[in-house]
Amino acid sequence: MIARALLRWYDRSKRDLAWRRDPSPYKTLVSEFMLQQTVVATVEPYFTRFLARFPDVGALAAASDDDVTALWSGLGYYARARNLRRAAVAIVTDHGGAVPASEEALRALPGIGPYTAAAIAAIAFGARAFALDGNAARVFARLSGEQRPVDAPATRAALHARGLAEVPRRRAGDFVQAVMELGATVCTRAPRCEQCPVAADCVARAAGDAATLPRKRARAARPAVRLVSAFVTDGARLLLVKRPAGLLAGTWALPDAECGGDGKAVARRLAEEAGVRVARVEHRGEVRHLFTHRDVTADVYRVEVSGSPAAAGRRWITPGALDGLGVSSFTKKTLKMGTLDRVERRPASPAGAHRGMVWEPSEGAHQENATTTRFGRSKEGW
Repeated sequence: MIARALLRWYDRSKRDLAWRRDPSPYKTLVSEFMLQQTVVATVEPYFTRFLARFPDVGALAAASDDDVTALWSGLGYYARARNLRRAAVAIVTDHGGAVPASEEALRALPGIGPYTAAAIAAIAFGARAFALDGNAARVFARLSGEQRPVDAPATRAALHARGLAEVPRRRAGDFVQAVMELGATVCTRAPRCEQCPVAADCVARAAGDAATLPRKRARAARPAVRLVSAFVTDGARLLLVKRPAGLLAGTWALPDAECGGDGKAVARRLAEEAGVRVARVEHRGEVRHLFTHRDVTADVYRVEVSGSPAAAGRRWITPGALDGLGVSSFTKKTLKMGTLDRVERRPASPAGAHRGMVWEPSEGAHQENATTTRFGRSKEGW
């Protein structure tokens, strides 16, 4: 059993993280949603801002998807933001505003699967549960000398069973966090076995295999996708569209479309579909972005127009208003390529707003943050 040695090490070495200070089930809920596919260093500033805006379940449940997505901008995997808000609504509606304690009840909430349910149940409520994330899988693959690919379902089930068998009856939540902490700081992809509190129990270390485990199945190459992104401006404002279900759903972006032909014509069409008159189309360059399952290259065209958009789901914004919207890292790249700073700063009159168009006053610019998955790859969920 490794629990005693691991917990002693955790008590000495655990990091001072925002969600570990004055912990609560709500803080655990928010942090675990944010930590899905994203490393701690990226999450911390987002978590702090999020809790300042939504200090409890009730405040989050009362928010809109746009409110939540705006604070999620740049964190990636935006379905997490929408599901977190919907989970808060369900907690208020079905559980009297109290985060449920059992794995079963937690799994019934939107966006919560086996890992997140186990993590919340153990950390927030001391349930004897085991959360198998990438860090925990790496730790237990090495401890047991597991040679099978850790991303195979049968292997993950076996690793979960091994981890669950090690969870102590007391301090289950600390044990789960200690395993994650070990994987994040010591038992990393380049293991520091000399610092490991459970090295004496590690089969991989004894066999000299620690640096080569865990094994994973060969990853299929990402398909390459070519897009046209239209930076549509009337000289004072910029046109954004809200993405429907699918690609970066719920975020605001430049109008775009897949393209294998005349990009300039596609950019013109994207602008005209918004009900504006095109005066000039200029190719500004290309942006490449690695999503989890796509390798995307976007040709960005600046389209100078007159008129107003004639459909819902579109917004004219002033350059400083981006911090009030959910905007992905990919979109920020296309905005930069389209030279947002060349949109003039004169005030835009709201008088022309009609038929679903929203005019927004200028606000401070939003700072871009890179998205990094929990496994160390810099990407965004597509």
